[in-house]
Amino acid sequence: MMLLYLIIGYIALYSVIWLHEVGHGVMYAKYKCKDNPFKVHVPFYLFFSTPRPVNEDKAKSLNHKQLYIVGIGGIVVNLIFGIPISIILLLTDLQNTLFIFFLYSFSLFHLVEAATYMVISNIFLSSDMRLVEQYNSKLRIPIFIIGLFIVALIIYMLIHCPASWRLGFILSIVIMTLCMGLGRMIFTKIHTAK
Repeated sequence: MMLLYLIIGYIALYSVIWLHEVGHGVMYAKYKCKDNPFKVHVPFYLFFSTPRPVNEDKAKSLNHKQLYIVGIGGIVVNLIFGIPISIILLLTDLQNTLFIFFLYSFSLFHLVEAATYMVISNIFLSSDMRLVEQYNSKLRIPIFIIGLFIVALIIYMLIHCPASWRLGFILSIVIMTLCMGLGRMIFTKIHTAK
């Protein structure tokens, strides 16, 4: 049964990361830099996911505001899915089923991804938050504050999830936070060094 929960958790996490990249892809498509916004690069090991393939020549011609919109697109998708689903789950009587576990994982992981961008990547300026900085550095403050509210929602969800899931979610979130935070810093270092 534990293996089944791990598989469902992985599917939820993969879906979250894929949707985040699609959020970027939709914005790239809006600016004619991408033909298919749903064709993104998310490897099975999840690290170094990108909205690629993108027409690099057209992407280089985007101004700071357009790049900001592309960058924030993934975070917005995380919030669009994470907040409503988490509220619905918190307002309903949870049954300890695999489907509810998937939904809980899906919404929680969306919130964690958004929070790591809005807080960690905001403090240690990396990844999508660099685009926010380039467009308007003052936006980092409200994004950080919203990120803290998302962290509070994550903690509230952990407190109110079924007790049998709590330890697994806490471990998952700690690992995700470390991996996402460090991964983005490494990714940013690699791509700014080029």
